[in-house]
Amino acid sequence: MWILVSLLAIAVSFAVVLRQMCALGEDNVSRALILLIWGRFALTALGEPAQSTVVAGQSLLALGTFVAVMVVLLLMPVGSLRRPRLMPFAVMAAVVLLSAMLNGQMSALLNTCTLWIMFILIVVLTNRALHIHGIRAVLGCLLATFSLPIALQFAAVLLGQSLIGQDGSVSYVGNYVHEAVFSTVALCAVWLVTVYPWRKRSWLLLAFAMVLSSMLLANYRTLILACLPPLIAVIIQVSGGNGQAGRPVIPLIAGLALALAALTVLPPERFTELGTVIGQLGELAKPAKEFSAAEKDILSARVYIGAAYLDEYAQADLVRQLIGFGPEADTGFIGTHPHNEFLRIFFETGIVGLLLWLGILGSLVSVTLRRAPRPANAILTSGYGALIIGGLGTSFFIRPEGIIFVALLVSITWYLTERQTDGRILHRMDEAPLP
Repeated sequence: MWILVSLLAIAVSFAVVLRQMCALGEDNVSRALILLIWGRFALTALGEPAQSTVVAGQSLLALGTFVAVMVVLLLMPVGSLRRPRLMPFAVMAAVVLLSAMLNGQMSALLNTCTLWIMFILIVVLTNRALHIHGIRAVLGCLLATFSLPIALQFAAVLLGQSLIGQDGSVSYVGNYVHEAVFSTVALCAVWLVTVYPWRKRSWLLLAFAMVLSSMLLANYRTLILACLPPLIAVIIQVSGGNGQAGRPVIPLIAGLALALAALTVLPPERFTELGTVIGQLGELAKPAKEFSAAEKDILSARVYIGAAYLDEYAQADLVRQLIGFGPEADTGFIGTHPHNEFLRIFFETGIVGLLLWLGILGSLVSVTLRRAPRPANAILTSGYGALIIGGLGTSFFIRPEGIIFVALLVSITWYLTERQTDGRILHRMDEAPLP
């Protein structure tokens, strides 16, 4: 039943994306970029069948993603790689590669290289498309790709198909198997809706309410909290925060009402543990083996898992403390990823990789605050806020869905912060302001 629903949703969504891509004209490179992102969503929408092994130990999902990335790589203009802004990411990828080689993690290189190539492709080609077609056309195509996961989630609600978590929580994620995967997709949609230059405030509020509802239905605690910065950015936009004259009172009330409405439907039992962690932070700062059974369950065992990773890192030799245990490494004690992007980077690439990544994020936020025009500065900053908050409870760079979000954030940041040589802003939110 579900596979038929998925195939129907895929077909309808594909038609929507093709129609929207008319805005790209005959630019086949930009079309390939959009289809790469949509194609990943479509493969994931096939559910468990897509995760079955088909060739050389690889699933249809992994193999299909790899083939799609390679096809787009062959289409990419070589000159697009001559970007000085790519250098920090190239250095980060080199650190990951070095850590893999020194730790003998060669089996993880195929997946890791695919993810990094996909990241570079989306960053570079999205920036290229923005320069050629403008922000409205490109973001319109990107938003169209999210019609598939949202449609499948809607179908799951109608058909009563839900996931039940270990704590009894209910999630609606369509055919996406795990709420973390779907919620990562939903977070990207939330932020893109925020950055898209809507012609009317009412359209922005309606679109944001829809994607925020999608996130709430997925019921993934960490990424629900990550939606708070984009929500603030929306309130800034609808309240006249772009510096335009007007009547800001009604839109501000509408924005605040949207925030309050979201808060009323949040399952409170999913968030009470946050207060527990804050109140017992000193008591929880201890080796993993000293955790009681109750303490191990706090925040779906995230605190316990984090302690186990820090224990193993502290006991490692100097080389591993510097460059980490390699990509896809985990503790033999826990056997799962850290559920924290910063801790994952720290463990896999050591203090060198973590400092480099923090430096990259810091430089992007800094250039956003210094160069982005209003209201783009608030919108871009909200994306980094979402990335940081989300990264505290999940990992983005372990799956293509997270790669898509981070890459689009970086690429749009580049576009909205580039300057001419005389220092004037070259690219702004180049559409009419919200009336």
